[in-house]
Amino acid sequence: MESQEKKMRWAWVLAATALALPVAGGAQLASEKSISFVKREGRWSPVPLICDATNRDRVLVLGAPGPDRQMDLISFAKPDLSARRIAVRLGAGDPGAGQIYYPLFNLVGRQVGNVHAINPGMVEPGATTPTVTSITLGQETTNCRFAAQTRVLGITGRRSIQIVRTERNGYRYTSYNFDSDLPEVSQPWGGQDTRASLTIDGGRLVDQSGGRRIYEFANRGFVYRVMVSVEPGHAGGGVEVTQNGRNVLREAFGAYTAALR
Repeated sequence: MESQEKKMRWAWVLAATALALPVAGGAQLASEKSISFVKREGRWSPVPLICDATNRDRVLVLGAPGPDRQMDLISFAKPDLSARRIAVRLGAGDPGAGQIYYPLFNLVGRQVGNVHAINPGMVEPGATTPTVTSITLGQETTNCRFAAQTRVLGITGRRSIQIVRTERNGYRYTSYNFDSDLPEVSQPWGGQDTRASLTIDGGRLVDQSGGRRIYEFANRGFVYRVMVSVEPGHAGGGVEVTQNGRNVLREAFGAYTAALR
């Protein structure tokens, strides 16, 4: 039976908030192997896509479409995650040579940008998260953090955190502080990243019960735990760092993508 201590440890990142499930329309961008959530005004909502920028101080979130296919494109500024949004409609993907471009239209039908993705069939087997690599709006392109074996991509008010599965070193924890000040680097299979502020290899998935995923990493006397929920009715997640059992850092995610398995 799960201990009460473990339940209490992560109570601060979970919110038992009713969620509106997304309708068809954004499904062409979403991955069947992962789930994404964003928190706005105290409520969690599932979304098709989270783009953690590697060349801008922002996170872009494409919201779930309504009955008229209207979607919110929300820009969260870093580091405080203050939000601004515009209404768009997403067009059908135009594939070619392993790439797919999804046009973005304003509400009067004029194309104002696009979402660029790698064809999922061209990406490493086992990839989990949406294969989107950039979002263009007007004359500005935002590059999106993408690695094929991502298990968690979470954003707090202070940093981005990514967990990927590696062949030799278990799970790898990377954190990114002040992202746009970090140089961009290419990833295999067409992905991109920034140079990490901190990297820890050898992590373990220590709990995957009740819709939770808890990953644990040890580094120089500190223990890092990253928790996410993949249960739509009980979203939430964050990072906790302890030393000798004493909490030294605790940050909740404002948005995250997590692999379902």
